[in-house]
Amino acid sequence: MTIIKIFFILVSFILTSFHSYANLLISPTRINFDERQRVAKVIVVNNSNEPKTYRLEWQEKVALAGGGYSNLAATQESSTSLKNMVRISPSQVRLAPGERQIVKLAIRKPKSLAKQEYRSHLAFKALPNETQAQQQRLGIKINLLLSYTIPVILRHGAEKPNVSISNLQLIHSAEKKAFEIEIKREGGFSSFGKLEVFFKQKGTDTEKKIAMLNDFSIYPELTKTIATIPIFAEQKIPENGQVRVTYTGLKEYRNTIFSEKLAPVNNAIIGKLK
Repeated sequence: MTIIKIFFILVSFILTSFHSYANLLISPTRINFDERQRVAKVIVVNNSNEPKTYRLEWQEKVALAGGGYSNLAATQESSTSLKNMVRISPSQVRLAPGERQIVKLAIRKPKSLAKQEYRSHLAFKALPNETQAQQQRLGIKINLLLSYTIPVILRHGAEKPNVSISNLQLIHSAEKKAFEIEIKREGGFSSFGKLEVFFKQKGTDTEKKIAMLNDFSIYPELTKTIATIPIFAEQKIPENGQVRVTYTGLKEYRNTIFSEKLAPVNNAIIGKLK
């Protein structure tokens, strides 16, 4: 096999891997068991035009202050792991194009369970299809099989966390128009909700939503985090007015206002929060 042929196979394989990842549909993308709930369901859909196989397995992750996660090593143990309390059925799914599958998660809590938040991440790990297996037999080894993870949470004896927006900065450059919002959290349980930024021009009484970030969590391992919220594409950079930032709860925290703050805007510079 010539070097040129190998190159084109490698490029094709990379594009196929990322395309298949984009065509895995999972709903919901977050599971939260309440005190009475025993079973949760996850719907997986193969939105591609070829068969796909996924193995379901647990991963332990730690949230990072700047966003995203860090994986715990297999040898590291977490006192807040949920995986030993939840059974997955089935543990592997093979989906034809357009096919959907329901995965059931059944939880069983020990009687002496300590009151705290438990979390593990359920990974849908892609397995090689027939084309990728053939490429491996040809001696091409590329580890680009992707996995998608969703957090699975149990709040045992849950209490509302104390959350406050502590600082705000406007980023205005050729590459990015966004707000950076610093948020502090206290207590043993996470928050979950949406961040919204509203702008009111000086001399007017009308507010306009200019930025929003949905499904935003602050997990118990973090006491402070920074959220970056892009300003809507059609929205100009706000000047000479006031922004209002709100962090309101979703799902189990519905109708909860975690925090709300105001900040003046002068010449595209955000001042300290009032």
